[in-house]
Amino acid sequence: MQLNEDKFELKLGIIFFIIWSLVLVFYLTWDGWIWEWNYFGYNGPNQHFDLNLFDLKIERLKDGEIIYYSTNNLHNLLYICFFVFFLGWFGLIFDSKWAKNGFLATSGISFLAALATMFPLKYHIYILQIIYDIIHGSAVVMASYMFSKERFLLKKALPAIFLTWTLYMLSRIALEPWPYWIGNKDAYFSLNQVNDMPFYFYGLEYSIVIAVMIGLNIPIYLAISRVKNRFLRVLTPFAMFMIVYFVIYSLGLIHIPKIDIKAWKVGI
Repeated sequence: MQLNEDKFELKLGIIFFIIWSLVLVFYLTWDGWIWEWNYFGYNGPNQHFDLNLFDLKIERLKDGEIIYYSTNNLHNLLYICFFVFFLGWFGLIFDSKWAKNGFLATSGISFLAALATMFPLKYHIYILQIIYDIIHGSAVVMASYMFSKERFLLKKALPAIFLTWTLYMLSRIALEPWPYWIGNKDAYFSLNQVNDMPFYFYGLEYSIVIAVMIGLNIPIYLAISRVKNRFLRVLTPFAMFMIVYFVIYSLGLIHIPKIDIKAWKVGI
């Protein structure tokens, strides 16, 4: 594997690799989650850094309610947008065609996630949401650059598209029944890739997402392969992403879940 001979792309990739690495360190050490912060601010019992990666402590009551004594943030490592971010910097540093095309084909996920988590605006002063914004924003910047100059090849993007399915399955296996327990629609702010599927059938429900991604990327491929203007090459896919966003939003498929304050055991 050789470094990209394009010095600008190499430097750009290194910058985003550094950002991605810092986010990785943050994910491994920050315990606080947004709903606890929403109620208690940074005085919440889990709003801190620590080196204990496995300090999750919960209690399941007989009535099905779950009490949280301590949380951790490891689930964010399975965040599909974090994987999309990885594809972007990896493709830039090593000029990897499968990574670049895979990133372009999946960048719409990060763009839709940015739109879905835009409101309420007050959340964007919270450190974890700021990290999400950095991930989504970085993907948008890299996608804008690559769409403007790369020859998008859908065939080379297929491995990355299907890898998101693998990541989805891993998140289901690792995180169920917590925090996305069966029969409870409320969950944490993160990983809506698990929580917001319209139905569940042993992971096969993600085939809908695969179909949407492939179906969306076919017209993107056909459109930008015929467009030479760099601005239009960027505008076209993002316009299509916006259309998809408004369609799924109008269908009520975008839902940022909330968690009841009663689920938190404060001061333990």
